[in-house]
Amino acid sequence: MDHPMTGTTVPERESTRRHRFLRDEDGAVTIPALFWIVFYLFVLFSAIDMAVVFTKQVLLDRATEATGRIVRLSLQPKVDEEVLRNSICRHAGFFGKDCLQRVSVETFSVDKTNWSSSIDNHPLRCVDFSDTDNPPPAATLEGGAPNQLVLMRVCLRVKPMMIDDFFAQAMLSASPLNTPGEFALVSTTAFVIEPNSGAAAASPGS
Repeated sequence: MDHPMTGTTVPERESTRRHRFLRDEDGAVTIPALFWIVFYLFVLFSAIDMAVVFTKQVLLDRATEATGRIVRLSLQPKVDEEVLRNSICRHAGFFGKDCLQRVSVETFSVDKTNWSSSIDNHPLRCVDFSDTDNPPPAATLEGGAPNQLVLMRVCLRVKPMMIDDFFAQAMLSASPLNTPGEFALVSTTAFVIEPNSGAAAASPGS
């Protein structure tokens, strides 16, 4: 049937509309943009997660250095792991309210005759203190004699913000922890106990 004004038939008009639709470029970038936005958001959140982890590592290093002073100067009459863990969380200030449940501390004396230490014989201790009914075994706390060289190793259990991003997966795959969804940040420092600081601050543990 011909159009009374243009003289075109209905099939011709439908064919014209189809060709016009296929040639129309309005909104052509919408679908690729949606794919790229998802990718950029994934990269953005991965970068944020990475920045938070690196910030926690810097704060853990700083808190470990500050906590070493307690042993080095014998600032406490008796130092156990709880005292050291409290010091780590107090100096870090960014690990959350459950910091004490996620931080472990060990100290190891160093034999300066051959510069050896028992730290190599002790696997990383990174325990969870949240179960108060079944507390973990006591930490290894060696050293305390004046002029003695001591190593302090601190471990913080960390949960990534985004469990599925490539940075979190890389950290989880390299972590020595057996807990799903958590990896370990480790900081180690060395110091010499001051000769005038009195008796040992740390006592041998298991």
